[in-house]
Amino acid sequence: MRLFLSITLFCLALLQASISIAMPKQSLVPGGIAVIELKRNDKQPNFNFQGKSVVIDQHDEKYRAIVGLPLSLRPGEYFIEGHWGNEKSLQKIFFRIKDKKYTTQSITIKDKRKVNPYAEDMDRILKEKKRKQKARQVYNQQRVDLNFLQPTPGIMTGSFGRRRVFNGQARRPHSGMDIAAPEGTPVLAPSAGVVVESGDFFFSGNLVYIHHGQGLVSLFAHLSQIDVNIGDKVSKGQVIGKVGATGRVTGPHLHWSLGLNRTWIDPALFLPEPQGN
Repeated sequence: MRLFLSITLFCLALLQASISIAMPKQSLVPGGIAVIELKRNDKQPNFNFQGKSVVIDQHDEKYRAIVGLPLSLRPGEYFIEGHWGNEKSLQKIFFRIKDKKYTTQSITIKDKRKVNPYAEDMDRILKEKKRKQKARQVYNQQRVDLNFLQPTPGIMTGSFGRRRVFNGQARRPHSGMDIAAPEGTPVLAPSAGVVVESGDFFFSGNLVYIHHGQGLVSLFAHLSQIDVNIGDKVSKGQVIGKVGATGRVTGPHLHWSLGLNRTWIDPALFLPEPQGN
């Protein structure tokens, strides 16, 4: 009962914050986002970054492009390219990326098989990789509610982008945010969308992918329980599962990844600053 009351109060606070604060926040660094105000508002804009469509948001009767910046980008000048309506002439809008240094995190995994899989695991891992890639590539023109809720209460580690070293072996940078919370804590959809993938995966454990529209995709991993099915339409704040410790983990937590134009970006940029900061 106490946990239910805490979750309810937490959700009400987040809903109130999302009403008053326009998200997301710009961060012109690798792994961040560019929020580009588009000068014209007479026709629907269509823009892409490095050949991939970006989110177009209509805010205060004006359009803006929300662009995911890959962790692999080097400092320098970049641009989005596109047009308005059915016009054929292309326009480039330039912006500049600054460098950012991410820290390195060493982690000890007790289940050594999750660091060095057996030969018989590889067929499963490769099939799951293809399913994940397909889920990240879903796209439609649906308008997106960009004022996201924090998907579960807990301590946000700010671990996005950290270089990971598992049992002394270097791995790819961390692609999401970890939120430490007790096992069984409800996980909420941060924005409305459609469930495009779910299941028990070798590294990610029980996971759910939600497509929010225009290629904006959330991944929730290591769940103890999944409460939605592929194809379900979910509303903002709906419970989609529960925090767990499945897959490659050291303890109960929620891993939340957020993808824009097919690249993972820091989910914290879509959330209001924690109260008291």
